[in-house]
Amino acid sequence: MDRNGWLRMAAAAALLAAAGAVLGACSDRDDGAAPPPTAGEPTRPASPPSSPPAPTSTAAPPTAAWPTPPATPGRPTPAGPTTVQMTGVCPPNPDPAPANVAVVTQPAPNASVTSPLTVTGMVEAFEATFQAELLDAQQNQLAHVVGMAQQGQVLSPFSVQLTFSVNAPTPGCLRIYQQSARDGSDTKIVLVPLVLLP
Repeated sequence: MDRNGWLRMAAAAALLAAAGAVLGACSDRDDGAAPPPTAGEPTRPASPPSSPPAPTSTAAPPTAAWPTPPATPGRPTPAGPTTVQMTGVCPPNPDPAPANVAVVTQPAPNASVTSPLTVTGMVEAFEATFQAELLDAQQNQLAHVVGMAQQGQVLSPFSVQLTFSVNAPTPGCLRIYQQSARDGSDTKIVLVPLVLLP
């Protein structure tokens, strides 16, 4: 074989070797398969698929607890004057008036009132006449008037004024009543407890 033949053969062998190397590299990268082990080389186990990274904790770092300040002994608060809730006072009612005979609409029970006291309501009275008075806790009469309803013998509106004088808040009782024509006794009585103010 002449010199040109040898050169052609060497060039062809070099081309074949280069093409084989390129094909081998492409085959390894494209299919992802590991090359077969060579004789005498120990077989490696396939690596497990990589697991996703463990989530990192986002909890805030623990903060130091502030120590609770020791309790300081406080001074006892001096007791002030005790306020007593004052209410009106009324004697037992020997003859309560039913609501269809006499009713007081003003003042309300246990209201604090000043003089002159306006009393309103409705009453059914003989000849439209009735009595109104204020008593203190000892049943002393502080004020008294004879009232007149708008009509007699029917439940009818009335309005009267009682003038009284006290030096300090005083429990009291408003009495609306009629006098019996037979014996003059108090009858058909309405009692309203009050607090009378100076």
